[in-house]
Amino acid sequence: MPNVLDIGPVDALAKRASERISNPAVAKRYAKLAASRILRNPRCFRPAAEAELSNAPAWVEAALERGETISVYRRNGAMAARLHSVARRINDVERLSAMDETEKPERAAAIKEARRFLTKITNANFDDAARRALQLSEILAVWEGAADTSDVCEDQSIVLLSGRIWRRVTSVAALRAVGREFENCLARTSRNNGYGAMLFRGTAQFWVLRDFNGAGHVVACVAAPLATRFIEVKGPRNVHVPNDHPDLLQLATALGVRPTQPRPPMPPRPRFGEPPMIMREMIEQLQQPCRCSLCQPRAVPFTLSERLRRGGATH
Repeated sequence: MPNVLDIGPVDALAKRASERISNPAVAKRYAKLAASRILRNPRCFRPAAEAELSNAPAWVEAALERGETISVYRRNGAMAARLHSVARRINDVERLSAMDETEKPERAAAIKEARRFLTKITNANFDDAARRALQLSEILAVWEGAADTSDVCEDQSIVLLSGRIWRRVTSVAALRAVGREFENCLARTSRNNGYGAMLFRGTAQFWVLRDFNGAGHVVACVAAPLATRFIEVKGPRNVHVPNDHPDLLQLATALGVRPTQPRPPMPPRPRFGEPPMIMREMIEQLQQPCRCSLCQPRAVPFTLSERLRRGGATH
């Protein structure tokens, strides 16, 4: 193994890869396996430059005196991709080992083998662990692929006045096929994460708008089990679809989606130096004279002669 001047980047890459494994004990062991695999790859290192050796510790000087080479880690994209890929497969084995073998006895042998693999990974080397993890993860992929083709909701169609048809997506595999057709992220979804998990768990429903020839024009993600709102609506290659699209409005009516209420217009902002509207109204009210009886001016009282004169005028 090389004499690495700074082992920190090696351990950091190994730790980042191990974070894809949910089991802490297995992740800790994998981080050690990954670090040792990096150290055995000569493409991950280069000779240290003179400037890098200027402030090196004492063991570096001793190694140089013995004629040994001091190396520095350099980024290797292929090595990093392999570490992350093997970590994902080991996590698949973890999910395989967590299954209940009593529900499907025909799967018991593979489930028990996954558990044995995880208990023996502490004594395995990186290449052997990667090879066995690949075999077991492929078994899980076959099982999940079969499950992804099963329907998780009812097959429904809504024929529009224009002749186009809204068709509901009923399985995770069908949702991935829609993603490939529309060239968006649905092509990479799964039942464990993203939109595929929302469909599988029943928290979202997906509808595809197709024309007479079967070509897809819009894919709509709607809240479930109650269709209260549109979560996302996109066209091919994530083209924007307006909220007032006629075909989208007909789907909303059929599903009972609440129409989006337009926001009330904001009041105009006062010009610089002017008080806000509410303050202007308060000022105007304060400037108006009070009309209560106490604030009204009192009439001048009549004199005695005027009262006698007015009294005589009434007779």
